[in-house]
Amino acid sequence: MSGPRDRDGGTSQRSQTLIVQAPESIKRTRSKAVLTTATGTQTARVHVLAPAEIVTMGRGDDCTLRFDDASVSGSHARILMVGGEYVFADNRSTNGSYVNDVRIDGAVPLKDGDRIRLGPHCMLRFNVVDDDEEAALKRMYEAALYDGLTKVYNRKHLEERLDVEVAFAIRHATELSVILLDVDHFKKVNDTYGHLAGDAVLRTAAQVMSHGLRQEDLLARYGGEEFVVVARGTAVANATLVADRLRNSIAATMIPFEEHLLHVTVSAGVASLRDCGPRIEKATPTSVPSLKTSLLGAADQRLYAAKQAGRNRVIGA
Repeated sequence: MSGPRDRDGGTSQRSQTLIVQAPESIKRTRSKAVLTTATGTQTARVHVLAPAEIVTMGRGDDCTLRFDDASVSGSHARILMVGGEYVFADNRSTNGSYVNDVRIDGAVPLKDGDRIRLGPHCMLRFNVVDDDEEAALKRMYEAALYDGLTKVYNRKHLEERLDVEVAFAIRHATELSVILLDVDHFKKVNDTYGHLAGDAVLRTAAQVMSHGLRQEDLLARYGGEEFVVVARGTAVANATLVADRLRNSIAATMIPFEEHLLHVTVSAGVASLRDCGPRIEKATPTSVPSLKTSLLGAADQRLYAAKQAGRNRVIGA
């Protein structure tokens, strides 16, 4: 394509120069190596590889990237920089390590875009990116896991995480409880002050609950004005105490909105896997979906009972 023509009909040299140099001005420097998780409860998680770092991957608590998947070995594989390039190596794992669907026996150098698989299910992707691309990947990760309004986990992540937690509790014969909380008279807040006020209430309630939980507990927005807490290793009696503490904290919080100070309460139902009946004693990995449904259903029934009993209360065991 010719450039703009001057008054004499010739092509402007300045215009030609601009056209040639414009692509050079937007060239990006891709210098960051990243791993992006492609499956499981941490889909789209981004880990930036440091040149001096040895990244260990597996089911063990001391791994850099930990995957709670029974098919992944405790110390499954590792990535490290050798001679200026990143190398992926299997740690004699039970179910093998793969690069682009080819099982590896030792160590192989990684190229931009390579697909990594640990065992049959756990997928990752290796990429070399620039700062803008890294930021975009992290935004995608946040969108995949978190509720946009409250910034706690979303329902999709809750469902996936509960599958893992129920399977873990069955495998290790440990306690697992859930708390289902609902903001009382939330429709009245929206009708009286508007939906922006309702948004402020939900954000504040989520912040208060987040501050009142252990690091290992999971808080998610279940839908509308409902939230779920997943408490690993916690019996229903102790989870009931946690729920009541959260209820009291929210009741004591004044929520500023425009010229108003809003006040809300919550009701909660608490249940544990032991509330799912004798099936828990004979549970197998194939029982996980039905047990998860039963667990949430038991908490929901107790939440309904708390609402019927007058709201601003917790019903557990």
